[in-house]
Amino acid sequence: MYHYFIGDVELPLAPEKYSLKICQNNQLVQLADGGEMNLLRPAGLREISFELLLPYFEDSPLLRNGVKVFKPIYYLNRLAEWAAAGEPRRLIIYRSLPNGEEIFNTSILVSLEDYQVLEAADLGFDVRVALRLREYQEKVCQKYVGGL
Repeated sequence: MYHYFIGDVELPLAPEKYSLKICQNNQLVQLADGGEMNLLRPAGLREISFELLLPYFEDSPLLRNGVKVFKPIYYLNRLAEWAAAGEPRRLIIYRSLPNGEEIFNTSILVSLEDYQVLEAADLGFDVRVALRLREYQEKVCQKYVGGL
């Protein structure tokens, strides 16, 4: 079982799939002899993307027992607030086997890069939202001490 949390909100359904992209910051340089060389650099910020389904009805057969479910507008308003606030949130993904044994978890501070609300007739009153998140690194201020 998967449980997804963004900040203090548990998503009503775990996404069918999610993508974790690890961006490398390597730099390819051209050498004077016509060759190439790859300058290796530390990895960049990770990107996470997934689509979530927001069911309208609380008795949807897709829902897990024990998860508090709100109407889609609640989640859409929370996303809009997050986008307007420009602050990071913690993304937590709990993974466990059906017997309750924990597999491994993900906990990462993320920024909301963009999201898209997708409505279609075949969804009925349910709403689908595509999210793209990026790992957030706290600002580190360094003070230079010394002479030039």
